Amino acid sequence: MAAIFTRRFSFLKAGGLPMSVSQLVESTIQVDAGFSVVASQDLPPDSKIASCPFQLVVTKDSALVALRTLLGDATPLQSWSPRQLISSYLCFHWIIADDSSLKHRPYVDSLPSRDKLRTPLHFTPKELELFRGSNLYGATLDRERDWRVEYEQCHAAIANVKEEWGNQFTWELFLTAATHLSSRAFPSTLMSETPSLTSPTDPEPILLPGVDSLNHARGAPVSWVSSYGPITSPESTISLVLHNAVAAGEEAFNNYGAKPNSELILGYGFSLPDNPDDTIVLKLGGVEGKKWEVGRAARGAEQVWEGVLAMMLGSPDAEPTYENYLDAAAALTEMVETLLDKLPHASAVEVDAGIREDVVGMFSAYVKGQREILESLIAFARSKEEMGIDMAREEGIEVVLD
Repeated sequence: MAAIFTRRFSFLKAGGLPMSVSQLVESTIQVDAGFSVVASQDLPPDSKIASCPFQLVVTKDSALVALRTLLGDATPLQSWSPRQLISSYLCFHWIIADDSSLKHRPYVDSLPSRDKLRTPLHFTPKELELFRGSNLYGATLDRERDWRVEYEQCHAAIANVKEEWGNQFTWELFLTAATHLSSRAFPSTLMSETPSLTSPTDPEPILLPGVDSLNHARGAPVSWVSSYGPITSPESTISLVLHNAVAAGEEAFNNYGAKPNSELILGYGFSLPDNPDDTIVLKLGGVEGKKWEVGRAARGAEQVWEGVLAMMLGSPDAEPTYENYLDAAAALTEMVETLLDKLPHASAVEVDAGIREDVVGMFSAYVKGQREILESLIAFARSKEEMGIDMAREEGIEVVLD
């Protein structure tokens, strides 16, 4: 096991009194030098692993208050997105040596350095080029474009207040902070009286210092428990409970939810081998630009089929014939084969000066999953083709396919 960190955090709580890390992370776990959380003793099932007082949660509102103190009310902070507010707030911990409005310095100092981050915006040019031809490549370019627009807005406002701060508020600094947010954010619904990771609306991101230290294990049974009261009260906390026993020296895991490798790589910087939650997003030409998400074993393919078949019918009231089935099956097969041809291959990739081993591992797991989903979709299309052939036979017509 790697050496154990012994640094103690001293966050500020209401009244200026120090709050040690023991009030965030239970004494039964420790964070090792590999940025994983390990049990320092045997943990029985249903152990509370970490708790964070509501007053130490990083929210867009708490970031807004701090930034207004630094930048003044004249800065258009109210129009900034939660990512702009929280990322800029984190950045100022690196820009300003000491300021009472920056209350999360020990937490920010504990975050992994930029060279440890592995989301696609931190790939080398050669690493990103590996993904060309995949959905993840385009998603990475889209994210960089969107984040750069947000950065430029923040930079202009900060430089207008103080040129020195503007010079230090670089794209690399903002990217690092935004990556920490994307990889560590929890939904604001956890701060409700009934904590939940899901919501009918799009919840705002929040950061839970200490609680966000745990890595992901698919299917790990966990619960979120809140002690609810006034946000300024130290007794108002959000806690993570692990329902599996953890032996001393073993890593304790959180569960980020069922996510495909595309989301894990883009948001968190890691992948899972043979991820059963893998999906691919399809946008088929000629079907009103609609998108579908298909998983392994052609999960969700029926909706794609309905879209392609409707395109062949031309009318929503028309009854499909065997010819429609055959044409739709052929069209779907051709579309998927085109995607397969564009998809990069992992077999020829080698680690070198511009390609790191862990990125190759992510790339291989991602491409393998995408290829297997597309192959299952082709098998699905062939099953529909067989249905068309059977429909023709029922009409006394023998179909011969090339």
